[in-house]
Amino acid sequence: MTNELLKIGIQKRNKEISMSWQDIVDLHGNGKFRDGEDLRCWVKNQLRKNGALIRASNTKEKTLNPVEEIDPIKQYGEKMEIHKDGSHSSDKLLQMSAEQSKDVNYLLSAHGYDNSSWELLSARNNFWNVYSKVDGVQTLYSSKISVKPRTDSLSEEDLKLFFEDLSKNYQSPLHSPTNYSVDGKMLELNISDLHLGKLCWNGDSGDTYNYEIARERFFYIINDILTRTQGYKFEKILFIWSNDFFHTDGINGTTTAGTRQDTDVRWQQMYKLGVKMLVEGIDLCSQFAPVETCYIGSNHDKATSYYAVEYLDAWFRNNPNITVNNDAKSRKYVEFGQCLIGLSHGHSEGKRAGKLMPIEAREAWGRTKYHEFHAGHFHSEKAVVEENGIIVRYVSSPTSTDNWHFESGYVGAIQKSMSFVWDRNKGLMDVLNTTVESE
Repeated sequence: MTNELLKIGIQKRNKEISMSWQDIVDLHGNGKFRDGEDLRCWVKNQLRKNGALIRASNTKEKTLNPVEEIDPIKQYGEKMEIHKDGSHSSDKLLQMSAEQSKDVNYLLSAHGYDNSSWELLSARNNFWNVYSKVDGVQTLYSSKISVKPRTDSLSEEDLKLFFEDLSKNYQSPLHSPTNYSVDGKMLELNISDLHLGKLCWNGDSGDTYNYEIARERFFYIINDILTRTQGYKFEKILFIWSNDFFHTDGINGTTTAGTRQDTDVRWQQMYKLGVKMLVEGIDLCSQFAPVETCYIGSNHDKATSYYAVEYLDAWFRNNPNITVNNDAKSRKYVEFGQCLIGLSHGHSEGKRAGKLMPIEAREAWGRTKYHEFHAGHFHSEKAVVEENGIIVRYVSSPTSTDNWHFESGYVGAIQKSMSFVWDRNKGLMDVLNTTVESE
């Protein structure tokens, strides 16, 4: 290797290659030289000791292997490190364009990382030109990146597998609405803050809750409301579930913002169980009237609920009785006759909630007479005083008290859901409470 390095050094002195002395050290030095200047001095001293090599270099005798026959990418000392926090560092010599050096997905792929599983933390690219008689001047990059595993809750492949599994095993009930009327009323079946996957232990919170209890309460509420409203003829059912339906967001068992939660089920199982519950619940409602549902961005499950509503949109894509609003905006507005209902989780807007409706739904506001804004988040019923024709109503939750709420003193709220019957011309006609019993 010493002879090869000397030959390359002679070619550098004769200006036959465009690499710097430091580039040669990085590619071929194998740790024997401090820097490029150290190599340059060594080559100079070797030439002083051996005049034959000087003559060979001046006459360009064929005994010297030309540097262009050496593949710098193969000679480069690639490195990969795994750190305690799970992140990786990778150092490679790459041949790429200036545009590719700025492309996150290209860099991940070039270093051998799947962009669906890994996230780029940092990247540094140093480049130089290498001369080849065959290819001319080539630009190579010493590319150094740091990556970490993605904490996204679900990948495209996960969603595909869940969808295929449910498609093979799910038996859908017949869609034959029995309480349907085109001139009827609208049922708002609202199950806010279910927190599927939350774990509550009676020993430290005075209450018990797990995914099995959550599922039982979910279907109990649906069946209770559908049974109690058999005397109505509904034009449609507005099914509201996307208010912290899932307890966590991501693979680490945290909220969207990263707050650790007590859970009793793995994130994959939580999602799979949740979408199956939603499909069954919507199918059950659709036997009574056409169903409309939508996405609402919440603080516990902003991403996972969005994945769930996209799942529902795909599942019911050919069902004319079911409408899925998968718009990514966190707030929604539903117009029904003279009624305009705003929907939000309620964790961000504060006192601004009621003031947003005439701005964000300006045209619908002008067409309607009865205006309400329904939100969740607080796990208890709370109605703001009507102001300028808008009632902001915070609805209750059927979930149990966990340790954090108990330690913080947020106890005593009645565990229930609140549903609403709307008349096209007369506004809100009835409020239905479904109280659940703690274990």
